[in-house]
Amino acid sequence: MEAKTPLDQDTGTAGRPPSGRTPTALEAAEAGTDGVADGGGPGGGGLAPLPYDGVGSVAVGTVVWLIALIVMIAMAGTLRHDGHLWWLATAACGFGLGLVGLFIVIRRRNRIRRGERSSAN
Repeated sequence: MEAKTPLDQDTGTAGRPPSGRTPTALEAAEAGTDGVADGGGPGGGGLAPLPYDGVGSVAVGTVVWLIALIVMIAMAGTLRHDGHLWWLATAACGFGLGLVGLFIVIRRRNRIRRGERSSAN
């Protein structure tokens, strides 16, 4: 008797064969669907954008990286001794990239607001 693994190459997640073929990224791009099923959004043209600009999330993440950086600076001697000084660089990079991301999402939010105002006039 031969033991079968629960996930073979030709079977699905529960030992069942896959129910259908999913399109590749190239096929989805050619069809103009981006691999996402039509959600029946406004106008029936696809998915509607989320009404959220992301500034709050990026700001909170940036502040968290700043706090981590401050804590790491205070513990630099211990980190150096334990061989984890790269944690300090990781926190610095996270904070720096968070500032770049914050700049990007604020510009995006402002452009969206300008577009809404100009279309309302």
